[in-house]
Amino acid sequence: MYTVCPDCQKVHALTLEQLRSDRGVMRCTNCSSLFDVLEFISESKPTGIAKGEKPPQPLPWEPAKTAGRAYWHAGLIASLLLLAAQIVYFEGYAFSQNPAYRPNLEKICANLGCRLPVYKNLDDFSVLQGSFALQPDHNYAFYAVITNQAEYPQAYPAIKLTLLDYNEKPFAHRVFYPQDYLPAANGTAVIAPDATTEISLTIAAPATKVGGYTFKLI
Repeated sequence: MYTVCPDCQKVHALTLEQLRSDRGVMRCTNCSSLFDVLEFISESKPTGIAKGEKPPQPLPWEPAKTAGRAYWHAGLIASLLLLAAQIVYFEGYAFSQNPAYRPNLEKICANLGCRLPVYKNLDDFSVLQGSFALQPDHNYAFYAVITNQAEYPQAYPAIKLTLLDYNEKPFAHRVFYPQDYLPAANGTAVIAPDATTEISLTIAAPATKVGGYTFKLI
């Protein structure tokens, strides 16, 4: 049997008589350190080193080196960064649309040179007026006035117009997008804060008599 001095790594041969007489405690003949031989005992002879020599490869009973912990910490940091990237990828748009977070996100983007998606919150639109009237040419004119009450420019909303019969049952509906009611606007057209816009559409008369209508912003 063999044991190794934990201070200088010198290998010592052991006998049962030494274990009995010294009660498991040995003084190293190389560095004079006292140590518990049972803590480092081995059936096969390990490779030891003397003072001043290059340390050998880690022995089976030695604790893990700090390099392993460094790799573990690096892996943990990489995992956290990956998690953060996934959150930004999947939840970034929702964060950018939250009024509580948007001011700080705008400051961050200003420093990084990035741009946030256009703000859009239908709850911040106010409908001031709406009408649906038959015209002399037997077509219908839809008219609405909306205001952006948000603190940020908003993308123009789409409009879902539903026609009702005289029993107030819906029989037709259509979604109008900004390019339908704002010919000069493109997909990035926005309404400034506190700005009001008028929406005017001509609707061809349907075969069913129109008894009413509803519309909502989407």
